[in-house]
Amino acid sequence: MSTTFITPTPEERLKVLRNYGEQSERLVRERERQVITSISRSTAWKLEKAGKFPQRKSLGVKSCGWLLSDLLYWINER
Repeated sequence: MSTTFITPTPEERLKVLRNYGEQSERLVRERERQVITSISRSTAWKLEKAGKFPQRKSLGVKSCGWLLSDLLYWINER
């Protein structure tokens, strides 16, 4: 887990989504992110701040999410 997360290209996003049987891109909220990545909220936050985990997307003042393809790509690159 020591490498920097590199944002996947659109082609890589499509490929990883298809590999996991997903039909399209979507945003993932915290609870599902924990299930997908198997890491705690604090660990994800630390990795994100260090540039080793996908950046969250703001969905408003008190809400955020991650692109599903970013999370799946991160898992595959570990």
